[in-house]
Amino acid sequence: MKRGFFTVLLLAVLLLPSVSFAKGVPLFFQTGDELFEIAEAPAFEDGYSLGYACERFAVFGADIWTWNCQLMAVNVDEFSVGDLGDEMKAEFSKIYSLSDRKRNVWNHYGIFLLGAVFIGGIVLKTRES
Repeated sequence: MKRGFFTVLLLAVLLLPSVSFAKGVPLFFQTGDELFEIAEAPAFEDGYSLGYACERFAVFGADIWTWNCQLMAVNVDEFSVGDLGDEMKAEFSKIYSLSDRKRNVWNHYGIFLLGAVFIGGIVLKTRES
């Protein structure tokens, strides 16, 4: 029992920096827009580069689902986007796919770790009964 509690507590402390707050209340899930740069894609003026702007649902910063992704000029540092012309979109979409976007390890695979912790917690709970 103590080992499971300390494991959950350790994970909560490690993941706490990625928790969002709304009016002082911690939110363990995030929704909204997310910008992804594309590795080795051309750069534009004013810090913009080729990337995807997507909507997302995440838990502790680990994406569960992304949808409505559009190829755009993105500036991740300023969290802003610029539209590409139809010709440029068509040209770049032939070269770069959605799987080319840069994602950190936690954002990409964190949901699997969270799922394993959740399932492990259920297994530990049922073993105690």
